[in-house]
Amino acid sequence: MGPISAVATALRDLFGNAPVPDEAAWPVAHPVAGSFMWCAVLLGIFVPLAVRQYARGER
Repeated sequence: MGPISAVATALRDLFGNAPVPDEAAWPVAHPVAGSFMWCAVLLGIFVPLAVRQYARGER
């Protein structure tokens, strides 16, 4: 499950529209936590890259 579908599933869950199957994968069974996980992963990858790029531009 990618980051966009995780957020969409989390929104459905928060609004009470997402029936979750009993034997669903972890990100499907816990969509809000999965969305936060994706945010953390993407920030963990791209924040250091952005800081590095910013630091190179100031030289």
